[in-house]
Amino acid sequence: MEILVVGDPHGEVSDVEVGEASVILVTGDVCGDSDKVREAMFDSMGSEKQWYDILGREESCQAVEKSLEKGREVLDYLNSFDSPVFIVPGNWDWTGDEAWEFLDENHFQKLVDEFRNIHNINREIVQDSEYAYIGYGPCPAPEIPQYEDEKPGEQELEEMKEDYREDKSELEGLFREADKPVMLLSHNVPNGTSLDRIKNPDSPKDGRHYGSLIVKELIESERPLLSIAGHIHEGYGKEQIGETLAINAGLHSHVRINTEGGEIKTDFRPPL
Repeated sequence: MEILVVGDPHGEVSDVEVGEASVILVTGDVCGDSDKVREAMFDSMGSEKQWYDILGREESCQAVEKSLEKGREVLDYLNSFDSPVFIVPGNWDWTGDEAWEFLDENHFQKLVDEFRNIHNINREIVQDSEYAYIGYGPCPAPEIPQYEDEKPGEQELEEMKEDYREDKSELEGLFREADKPVMLLSHNVPNGTSLDRIKNPDSPKDGRHYGSLIVKELIESERPLLSIAGHIHEGYGKEQIGETLAINAGLHSHVRINTEGGEIKTDFRPPL
């Protein structure tokens, strides 16, 4: 079987050669990003202000609408192929849960619902004749802060730990439903690996490992055949973790996976 993985598009439609691929997997962040929004998000870290208050709500609203339109262009392009497209949301995909009413709505799901061949499998399991696909997003950072200067107060930390336990238990339940080898599609890569170290001098998190604890622990306990993700663009590549091949599909890039004959072969197409 051949599978095509599309790394974080961030609003850019790049040429895709589907070829013999039966399934297209997308690692999230289909919507466009913005330098201004990114800078405001960085400025909000450690601040009492939200990024949209720093940027201004009118300009923030315009930026989000532009981001969604770029995401629509990406999904429209991917929807044009006959192969089903399984996707999870990324941290740029506006899934809701923000204090601002404009953002307290799952814009991403509404976008996905416009297209027949696009399927959001976040926290769901879908199975075809050969594999089970389990999705997990957006998770832009470790579910529990790993660095002392990032840890919140005791009460908030306990709430984060409880959320982490519930999320992990939910995903473990999906693994129990699988009766075929599992491919774990997440936005974020496993924590503490060669795939999750931030290398961005403009980021306040430069040099830190910022992958998902849950993804790493699921790899260790559930042993999926493949773990496929993006998010940390600098970690583009692959790493064998026990019985699981973990892939970071990077930014604007494609990875072709062939599993015929029981052997996993990967063809990485460098970012454009």
